Amino acid sequence: MKKVSVIVPFYKVEDYIAECAESLMAQTYADIEFVFVNDGSTDSSREKLEEVLSRHPGRDSRIIDKPNGGLPQARKTGVEACSGDYVLNVDSDDWLETDAVEKLVAAAEKENADVVYFYAWKEFADGRRRVITDRAYATPQEFADEIYAHNAHASVCLKFWRRALYEPEIFFPRFGIHEDMVQSVQLLDRASKAVLLPEPLYHYRRTNSGAMTKKSRRSRRKQSLRNYLDLYLFYKDSLDTSPIRRFWRKMLRKARWWGLVWDCSVFKEYPFL
Repeated sequence: MKKVSVIVPFYKVEDYIAECAESLMAQTYADIEFVFVNDGSTDSSREKLEEVLSRHPGRDSRIIDKPNGGLPQARKTGVEACSGDYVLNVDSDDWLETDAVEKLVAAAEKENADVVYFYAWKEFADGRRRVITDRAYATPQEFADEIYAHNAHASVCLKFWRRALYEPEIFFPRFGIHEDMVQSVQLLDRASKAVLLPEPLYHYRRTNSGAMTKKSRRSRRKQSLRNYLDLYLFYKDSLDTSPIRRFWRKMLRKARWWGLVWDCSVFKEYPFL
């Protein structure tokens, strides 16, 4: 039986962590290690999680505490600590169908796939829901290119990864803006085969945060810009063989434009622009 690592970073999700954890403990697949990464949460999230885990002593679960550093770095901590054959990322305010892991392992093993991507339920605060779908891609590299072009879903949580794709180390960004895109394009480029499992196995909680202000939009653009430039720097000495070899030039052109529009200080911070 293949071992699966489920990685769940959490930070100030005391209203949701119990539902998430219960859905994980209820998984029908047996050989799972659950790695919860406490990203410096200051509310009661850890206590509520411990309460759920205490009711399931037979499950292989642990909590890793770290200072707050943001979602991407918390995911990195989880990847470094896990030992499974496959990795599934779950956000701590979301939840899974109880047979999700079982179905994902079966699909990966049947197809000898490095990546299995799947549908999700998008759950709205007012009770509405709809299915998030995707299409089948000819190759993982085509999938990566479509993600970079914003034509495909980037979420790392909607993909079941072979653990070996994380070696050698991928780049985990500093900021939690477009972090899924940064990670997914790297992992997909390393994959030999990606298959679609057209079933909604994941429940994505979409809270109504209201309209984004111009200030917050500028802040997000500035952080996203730095994530991409740091990604370029991570691979700059091996661009021709790197996971970003097909689009790094487009990425730099876009970064220059975004710098002019959103944050001219980026040209001092990254002189190569």
